[in-house]
Amino acid sequence: MKRIKLEDLDRKLPYREPAGYFEQLPTTVQSRIYEQTVQKENPFSVSWSWKRTALAGAAASIVGVLLWVTYPQKQLSLSEETLSQVTNDEILTYLKDNNISQQEVIEQTQAPIESEEDVLFQQLNVNDEDLKKALQDENIEEMI
Repeated sequence: MKRIKLEDLDRKLPYREPAGYFEQLPTTVQSRIYEQTVQKENPFSVSWSWKRTALAGAAASIVGVLLWVTYPQKQLSLSEETLSQVTNDEILTYLKDNNISQQEVIEQTQAPIESEEDVLFQQLNVNDEDLKKALQDENIEEMI
């Protein structure tokens, strides 16, 4: 391979710069940098029109309707009438399907069982002492 020396090269350059190129170069570079920074600062410039406004309103309405339709309603507690319509066979089938044992049912229903008279006395707000006094005043033996 032949070595080339710089001294041997012809000093004539094949290229010529345009007239005033180096004088205008700093201004051109600065203007391009400014354009790029302005574009980066505000990438979301939106011009509003009536079509975009109508489209945004329609989209918001659709989302609102979908939320209204799909939002779960509050489930109210079951009334005694609804529970009385369930048959014993359906209850047994449910318990078998969910593998609920008799022991688990008993544990869940450990609440004291009150008679209708107890409930009536609670609703009437009858005091035990008043009841005993009323029974003493009445002749219980005649009623029996």
